[in-house]
Amino acid sequence: MSKLLNIQGLRGIAALLVVCFHLLPIEEKYGDGRVVLPDFFIHGMFGVDLFFVISGFIMVSITKGQFQHTSNALSFLYHRASRIYPTYWFYSSLVLIFFLIRPEWVNSAQGNHVNIISSFLLWPEETLPLINVGWTLIHEVYFYMVFSILLICIPEKRLSIFLFIWGALVVFVNLYVVTDSSVIHLIAHPLTMEFIAGALLAILYHKDSSWKFAVFLMVASVLFSSILILFNQSKFPSDWWRVGIYGTPAAAILYCLVIAERRNIVFNKYLVKIGDASYSIYLLHILVLSAVGRVIYVLSSRTEFSIPNYALLIVLLFCVIISGLISYRIIERPLLKISRKLYESIRTYKSNIKIKDDRLH
Repeated sequence: MSKLLNIQGLRGIAALLVVCFHLLPIEEKYGDGRVVLPDFFIHGMFGVDLFFVISGFIMVSITKGQFQHTSNALSFLYHRASRIYPTYWFYSSLVLIFFLIRPEWVNSAQGNHVNIISSFLLWPEETLPLINVGWTLIHEVYFYMVFSILLICIPEKRLSIFLFIWGALVVFVNLYVVTDSSVIHLIAHPLTMEFIAGALLAILYHKDSSWKFAVFLMVASVLFSSILILFNQSKFPSDWWRVGIYGTPAAAILYCLVIAERRNIVFNKYLVKIGDASYSIYLLHILVLSAVGRVIYVLSSRTEFSIPNYALLIVLLFCVIISGLISYRIIERPLLKISRKLYESIRTYKSNIKIKDDRLH
């Protein structure tokens, strides 16, 4: 599947939304006391829902024609893991160094407790990983594991049926299973529905790309989400409320954008560039916000140097984007290339072994 520019652009938007969400506590902690950002920025958490829907869409799109082959499933898992883990391990190692030196700087909201092994493995735990946003990657790894099983076990034409079954199991476990197990909580988490929605939309997209349906989906999602907002009492919608309020429009936006690209309506190239670096931005933005915010705060408290909040926020956002772009160029992309070369080396080695075996027989 060729790269869809609008999906890359949407990744960029998703990453920037999450950054905006985390700017709220940073401004409160390091600003001059006069809050500039509106409360509306709490909806920046919507970026995570966009990422999950995008993930489901991409998984189906890149595996077309590869079902019921174990080798394809293993290849899929390898490439997904090599996409997530190397860069994640790099930044987790940096945070681990700070955690060992100054543990109060890491996960202070939950008593500075971290399971280091689970954090590096992205295994579900009650506490957050070293990199706070890593909780979403735990969901991603779970999605990949389940999807790889589907790749092995079912025919492609039955995928939509099994996706609905997966969704039904999520609902069933939520309703009838009571447990303290972090693994079961992950399996039954409502956010899984967003991944499933993205996967179902990919199936629809590759069969029928009706612009009329895209418009209908957008209107229906806005109405549905608006109704839920009226009844939701929480400032931070969670679980099923979150899926309805954020997941529904996320799915509709994604579908409208991929349909629009078929009509040559695409995002600005700069937003696509940010989308390319979205994973790096996502992983390091809290580190950059905290570090730059702390430096500016210390400077302003010890000297006559002063910066108004709006300027502070612009500087912080600029630093995050630039850091993400640099990280993508010098860390993430080289690590991806190394992973691909390793994969090709393994394939070549296995191929040579097979040729030798064939000659012996």
